[in-house]
Amino acid sequence: MLKKYFAFLFALLSFLFVCPAQARPTAPIFTYRNNPQAFLTQKLVNNEPITYCIYLGKAARNITNLQDFEDTLKLSIKLWMINTAQFIRLSGQEKELAPILDVLEKEPNLQMLPECNFSVYAKGNLKDLDFPPSGKKVPVADLSVFVEDRFFAHMHGMETIEPFFSAVPAPHIVLPAQYFNVNPADESLLGDKARKFVSLRKQLLQTPNYDLKQIQPLFMQMAKLLYGLRYHRKSILYALQHELGHAFGLADQRPSADHGDLLLGTVQPRSGIMDNFTTYLSCDDADGIVILLQQTMNLKHLRFTSFCQDGIAFAGGAEALSAPKKRVIRAGSATTARTYYPQTASNGVYLMETSAYVSTESEETAKKIYYLFDFDLMPKGKGGFQYQRGKMKMPDLNNPENRVPVGEHITQITLGAGPAHKQILKEQYDDTGRLLSYTLEIYDNEVLKETRHKTF
Repeated sequence: MLKKYFAFLFALLSFLFVCPAQARPTAPIFTYRNNPQAFLTQKLVNNEPITYCIYLGKAARNITNLQDFEDTLKLSIKLWMINTAQFIRLSGQEKELAPILDVLEKEPNLQMLPECNFSVYAKGNLKDLDFPPSGKKVPVADLSVFVEDRFFAHMHGMETIEPFFSAVPAPHIVLPAQYFNVNPADESLLGDKARKFVSLRKQLLQTPNYDLKQIQPLFMQMAKLLYGLRYHRKSILYALQHELGHAFGLADQRPSADHGDLLLGTVQPRSGIMDNFTTYLSCDDADGIVILLQQTMNLKHLRFTSFCQDGIAFAGGAEALSAPKKRVIRAGSATTARTYYPQTASNGVYLMETSAYVSTESEETAKKIYYLFDFDLMPKGKGGFQYQRGKMKMPDLNNPENRVPVGEHITQITLGAGPAHKQILKEQYDDTGRLLSYTLEIYDNEVLKETRHKTF
């Protein structure tokens, strides 16, 4: 009977939370350099207090109030933990992931500070707040949440600003009040559905994560309610969950984003709340949290199977490949294809192919063309395409931006219509990224006119 219940629950979770979307797979965060390996996951693993402050601007107080917002913040953290724990249980991997499940089944030690010190963010802009913070010596919270429209926008010299998380100068989430049009607890807008949301939120917050018998049906009721509310990006709950995903350590998963996820996560695109499109916590989000906890707990040899039931397995936080696998990223006129090999996770080497439209008239695109090309020989005012292919290596496996070319590279730029003018560059690098030699072939009307070669 229990197996049948789990099967039904998994099917319902898949229906509600796994929606088709063109999104990149989960990848730990790389853009916030001051962020520890994973901010909130570190706190959860060590069962440390997580102190937080909430600032609601004047406009925000028309949407929510301090108690309502605090409850939604606590619910957001709880839903991340419950969602991941549920997928672990439903996948039958409780034994393999027992240390991680143990962390997720504990109640987070959340503590709201009675007074907050916001001066660490920007003293010159504090006048933008509707009321100044206390002048007393009070601590800066582990995480501050601002729901207001002017403070950070003015700090960054902008009229408006979208929701974001940053760890600089201290971890904080910014949610502009003008960005939202849905508070799931707003009875005047949603009536009985809002009252149901508030009731379920209260029950979930009062139920321990380890209480499987009580937490599962409440979680499913909340999932169905949110689905019926057409829960979307401009809901306070969604925005909090997305930004808290960053605080846990997850990156934005836009299709064109490049966070170097060859070392962590999956190659295959899948949907989740971090892709800025799908608005429900998914199996991919659960995969990401497990990978982050695995890193934080230094469980280097942990293996587990993806909760998305797509045949993907993880070893050391990266997809365990048995054969080469390609991922294509399209951003504007540029297309990047990366081929990952079974040993990519251990040696940090992968094959990269890039094609992009270029123009000799545009300084911006011309800068993307390799400096060894001879532009004096190019037809003026012509446009064309550049193609690159070669192996890249990450000397520092914790820093995917630290890439160097290795082995042979071929770069070709072709301009002009009809019989094309083109230049083909062939380079040879050693394993440290040092250029050993290059050969530049210059063609005009498909005829090889000149060859330049140099060995270092």
